Amino acid sequence: MQNNRENNSCQNGRINSFTQVNQILREGRTARFGGEEIRVVDSMIDIIYPPVPFPSNRIFKALGEDKIRGMVWYHHELLLKTKVGKLFPANEEAFKMAVDKSADFFVEALGGGEVFTSVHGEPHLRMRHFKVPIDENDREIWLAMYKKTLKETGFPQGHLEEFWNWIEPLSIRMINRRTNMDAVKRHPWSEVKHDLLSKKEVQ
Repeated sequence: MQNNRENNSCQNGRINSFTQVNQILREGRTARFGGEEIRVVDSMIDIIYPPVPFPSNRIFKALGEDKIRGMVWYHHELLLKTKVGKLFPANEEAFKMAVDKSADFFVEALGGGEVFTSVHGEPHLRMRHFKVPIDENDREIWLAMYKKTLKETGFPQGHLEEFWNWIEPLSIRMINRRTNMDAVKRHPWSEVKHDLLSKKEVQ
């Protein structure tokens, strides 16, 4: 029996009703469902995750726990002023708990000990955020606000590249809803360093 294979893309016509199926059968075309031949729809991957290079503990040694927590708070306060702000709890205490939890993750990831996993378990960012719909546009805002945070909080210039090379691919793992099937936009260090580094450092 011959397999009828088709690409599962938005360019292909979709059957919306059994009336349309019957019409296709009458016209002699292959029905999408219930036809005489096996029809195979191509596999589909909604997102490809790039590798994430977790930073060394040099950033933690340079900043310390308090400054890392302050950075995370600053970032979330910026997010509250954007459309992403609606994704956070409206209750002030619940919001504080969410930010503290995020700060725990950053402290541990940057070398400050198991302050996150000892309490909350493994991060699994996409799974943890799944009850909150986060799409590609939300991720763009999240990353843009981190760029602003790094500039406005005086993040050590010598550690910016290592930090950015971590959070840029990491941010992709928070996406749990897709608005299209295009590749997720990347923001490599080579493109953002001119915004983050002083002119002296760029040269």
